[in-house]
Amino acid sequence: MTLPSSPHIVVRATAERIDEALSALLAAGPAASARFARQAETAKLALDRIWCLADEFGRYRMAVLAVPTLGRTTMLLATHARSSADALALGPAVAAAATGCADVSDIAQALVEPARAIDIETYEAGGLRRLATLEYLERTFARSGVPDQPTIPAGWTIEPAADTRALNAADPRALGESHRAQIAGVLDESYRQTRDCPGLAGMRRTLDVLDGHFGLGARPRFWLLARQDSVARAVCLFNATPDAASAELVYLGIAPSARGLGIARALLSTGLRACAQAGVATVSLAVDASNEPARKLYATSGFRTTSTRIALVRPLAGARA
Repeated sequence: MTLPSSPHIVVRATAERIDEALSALLAAGPAASARFARQAETAKLALDRIWCLADEFGRYRMAVLAVPTLGRTTMLLATHARSSADALALGPAVAAAATGCADVSDIAQALVEPARAIDIETYEAGGLRRLATLEYLERTFARSGVPDQPTIPAGWTIEPAADTRALNAADPRALGESHRAQIAGVLDESYRQTRDCPGLAGMRRTLDVLDGHFGLGARPRFWLLARQDSVARAVCLFNATPDAASAELVYLGIAPSARGLGIARALLSTGLRACAQAGVATVSLAVDASNEPARKLYATSGFRTTSTRIALVRPLAGARA
């Protein structure tokens, strides 16, 4: 239902009215709100940052949930507006939710199905801009199949990015300062002339990006470094769930001087083989749809597209250089 023309104000939901705020967010009744709250609790997602559009009687009509994550990024989830007018009205709540997290995040982000044009209008009305179209890919392993040992280009070695203890931890600090610095250095090199969401360049510190790659509850069990003549020049980061039932390739990056030498395929294949040997059934990833070399690599490595999202971002006032 489109909102009436009466004035609305943006307010942050109080602790006593979180259930009402969730109902406004989901445009659903108490049962759906309670189910969402249980799912959030299981996923360890806080629900204390909800900004609402309230009418003249103080009733919450629509809402925006902000969820800060590792890596100084806040994810935004807004009510599905019914019209462009509602999207425009909800824009100030989106902006308030984003800037309200500037104390803990450097960017706010939203992911929207391409067909939901009004949702895109909502986030753009809140100051977010389109970053990229992301394709989500998936590969499953046959019960009896483990990928063959890949051929590694001459002069290269591939090794775990840290020791086993660190790669089974949920806290990025377990990597230790030396490993973190080494991985961050390779990440920095790989960002040069990147085709993977280049619009993100400079929005966050590299160490914060590294922390963000850990994800919620994931373990960096299959993080790999590739060295050319003992110098780290490429990185491949697979996260696994605690039970290793599934894994996600959160980043594959190559320094410009090492591109076109076959090390990306060798790294990817090595990581996939490690996942399969550990009993992982499914591997997923997201790739910038404009990154043709990466899309070709994944397609020829057994990945298939499962969905597409529009990524929108907004740098926050607290962003650091």
